Amino acid sequence: MPHNAGIKLVETIKKQLDRIDYFSSAANVSPNLAVHEMRKTFKRLRALVRFYCEFPVEFPPDYANQIKYFGRSLTTMRESFVNIQIFDRVVAENTMIPERKIKAAKEKLVEKNKIIIDKGFLEAGSYETMQNFAQLLAKHIERFEIGLPSLNQIVKQLEISNLEAFQIFRQTHADPDPEIMHELRKKMKRLMYQYDFIRYLHPRFFKLKTFQLNNITEQLGEDHDLYIFVVDLKNGGYGFTPGEFEIIENRVEHLCDVNQVKLLPRLKHFFSDPPEALNQKLEILFKIPVV
Repeated sequence: MPHNAGIKLVETIKKQLDRIDYFSSAANVSPNLAVHEMRKTFKRLRALVRFYCEFPVEFPPDYANQIKYFGRSLTTMRESFVNIQIFDRVVAENTMIPERKIKAAKEKLVEKNKIIIDKGFLEAGSYETMQNFAQLLAKHIERFEIGLPSLNQIVKQLEISNLEAFQIFRQTHADPDPEIMHELRKKMKRLMYQYDFIRYLHPRFFKLKTFQLNNITEQLGEDHDLYIFVVDLKNGGYGFTPGEFEIIENRVEHLCDVNQVKLLPRLKHFFSDPPEALNQKLEILFKIPVV
């Protein structure tokens, strides 16, 4: 099979930049949806540009740092909207907290989201800055040599991403720390985006891997979202008594427990092969000569 991964990579990155350009200027898209889509796109970009680690001239580290910065700058905005969705789920069957308190807390969550979006995304002109960056980077990558990076260099990054995720996975246990699980999600999300890019070369192998990674990262995301929600509710002054907050917290803990019933076995299954075994599979698939 001819190596055209370098060409394909440039095309994939340009598609992501087009998405940023679109969502930063689409008048018919809500700000929260724009934030969500742009944040996902910056995450995917961040995973893809790692394939250029060995080409600091063609892809200077400043570009990668800017991609990282933009993605993180959208995080608080996204979390504030997700908190509203989680709150609706948590209180959906409420019979123990006064309805007026539920309504007041929901209004405060919505207002908080509006303020964060207005100040951080609309009034600050962040979307315009991101759009300008996407257009600038699109022009820059048009000058890349189409053969870069090599297939060997791409496989090397896949191996590194898997190893880093595996090392964090080994720090988890039956009652995992939320911060460790969040770090694991970031590593596995990167691996998913990288697998999703390269799967066109070996669909049978990578389709299953990306499917597994998508399920796992969604559940890891749920775990982190619930954690962020409880922290915000605890510190946000939403008017609940300690007893009422305990009711909500217990409901969140139940959702976390249900989520982890499927999550932990899936993680163990995904990492059942040590990194060395996966490296061998990748090198065989891509016919990488053993050094």
